[in-house]
Amino acid sequence: MRAPTLKSRGLTTRLVSAAAVGAAVVLTAAGCNFISPQATTKQYDASDGTSVNVGDIQVRNAIALTATEGDGGTASLSMVVLNTSDEAAEVSFEYPTTSGKKTQTVEVDGSSQISLGTEPGQDQFIMESLDSDPGSLVTIFVQYGTETGKSFVVPVLTGALAEYATLLPSPTAPSEATPSSTPLPEATQQAPSSSPTP
Repeated sequence: MRAPTLKSRGLTTRLVSAAAVGAAVVLTAAGCNFISPQATTKQYDASDGTSVNVGDIQVRNAIALTATEGDGGTASLSMVVLNTSDEAAEVSFEYPTTSGKKTQTVEVDGSSQISLGTEPGQDQFIMESLDSDPGSLVTIFVQYGTETGKSFVVPVLTGALAEYATLLPSPTAPSEATPSSTPLPEATQQAPSSSPTP
């Protein structure tokens, strides 16, 4: 048997080096997945509206819809309010008007939700003399009971988009909304199957 020549040793060394470099590149590229945050685990507002959580109260997809140009207009605060506790809650919403801040409340039964102005003909949360122009953001402070409140910004939009044209403030809607609560859906537990799954 012949001893390996210098030429074959050089080729072997290059092959081993190339394989090591290739493995390092693959491991480095795959390692990015371990340090990158997963976007699917982060909650975000997928629509035009914004959301806020205050204790057991969750306000979802809030949008101020107005047909009026300029300050001092009337807007419908379209939103869904969820109460995840067993107790009813009187939720306060404070917003700026042309004559100062105004507070309105909405009652939500325990383990229930209410939808305000999210569909045509639904009860609306009317904000009169709103101190914000269409296209701007309005800051709304949400609070209930002894829970510390939170402010969040809500976009002020018009009915220029077809999906909002039928949700503008109704001239007959009362400024203090008194909608009825809808029970939250309960999680259904499926009984384990007696037969094994393949």
